[in-house]
Amino acid sequence: MSIWTVLGEISFVILIVFFVSFVVFSLLEREKKAFQRSLFFLFLLICINSLIFFIPLSLKNWIFGSVFIVIAAAFIILIFSQAPKKKTEIIGEQKRIDERNIIFARFDYIEGSEIFKEYYKRNTIYKKIDDEIRKLPDILSSSHVKKSPLFFSLANAEFDFLEAQLTNVKGVKESERIEFSPHKNTKVIKNIIKYLGSDICGICELDKSYLYSNVGRGPEQYGEKIENNDKYAVVFAVEMDYEMIRTSPKSPVIVETAKKYVEAAKISIIAANFIRRLGYSSRAHIAGSNYQAMLIPLAWKAGLGELGRMGILVTKKFGPRIRLGLVTTDLPLIVDRPENFGVQDFCAKCQKCARNCPAQAITYGEKVKENGVLKWVINREECYRYWRKVGTDCATCIFVCPYSKPDNLFHNLIRKAISKSSTVQSSAVFADDLFYGRNPQNKKSPLDL
Repeated sequence: MSIWTVLGEISFVILIVFFVSFVVFSLLEREKKAFQRSLFFLFLLICINSLIFFIPLSLKNWIFGSVFIVIAAAFIILIFSQAPKKKTEIIGEQKRIDERNIIFARFDYIEGSEIFKEYYKRNTIYKKIDDEIRKLPDILSSSHVKKSPLFFSLANAEFDFLEAQLTNVKGVKESERIEFSPHKNTKVIKNIIKYLGSDICGICELDKSYLYSNVGRGPEQYGEKIENNDKYAVVFAVEMDYEMIRTSPKSPVIVETAKKYVEAAKISIIAANFIRRLGYSSRAHIAGSNYQAMLIPLAWKAGLGELGRMGILVTKKFGPRIRLGLVTTDLPLIVDRPENFGVQDFCAKCQKCARNCPAQAITYGEKVKENGVLKWVINREECYRYWRKVGTDCATCIFVCPYSKPDNLFHNLIRKAISKSSTVQSSAVFADDLFYGRNPQNKKSPLDL
């Protein structure tokens, strides 16, 4: 047996092992299309490998040698190709955003109320589009509940619980401080937040430009100026269940969203209270209308992920399949740094979220400057309009994103590879479309209701 035969056979074995893994993981993940197509490639490889042994030795050596050279060349190209270089770019002054202008605040204002009149008198630019959207039933309203009464009722119960926590975000700190080094404080806070249920956590300085300027919703006074003298932001994320997200845009999605918001609120409220008991100021920022800061840019600064084409954070481990939580504090801490793992380059190539967005609210185009940041800007009004049509927060972009695949060995190896090579990124975009489909179909909920 020649060296070319040995090297060629090793090449086939590597490919066969890869596709065996792909078949197994696809089966476990109930990915029918990926399972069928990876099984086809596995069968094809085994057949080709078996047939080669029946041809004359000289031709066998030539074929095995060619296979080895092609595969070795492909690996060399993948390994030594240019690494993704693009990073999130801050290209100008970033001004504080008025929470009264964000879309969720605008649709909290009751038609005919003094707040409603005052707001739209100052902001006529939003009046026409908002009036059109208001003609649609609200998310989780009774007309939507009738379509899926059990799931929507559960989501409403979760949001009711969340709303009851709005006044628990702050409190009086202890008069005596328990002092440790910033290194010790950082280790303790991250360990506690992880123990309470977070999956990833990071720390950054509280950039004041990421605080809202005025209260737009919540228990605080409408229009009140937001002041926060804390120095640090502790940002964390909780993973959303992959099986629930795959039902997008149906009712189980908003059940999962509400559940993770509740978990994030629990973690941040307890952690903030813990910090105050050490004698330091601290505030939890929770969903259900009591954020006073923008979590996505703070999460980016804290090293949790990068801003993707769909306008939300993409993490290394879970992609956009997360919900964020935040605690601000003056407890001395050590900050993390933003991390670049190729999202900007990958999103520029992929466009899968834009192609599958039912509202066509995600741009296919280039990044634009918005409030000092170069980024892809979604059409927020069209996105929210679709939410009201289906009664959920959709999450189709999260579901179809290649980064959202389950956190397991197979997908983690792919994630690692695409963070290192632009060529792998291009190959991964093609492969994701080939094996999972350009337009993935949603699945049935694992929650039996």
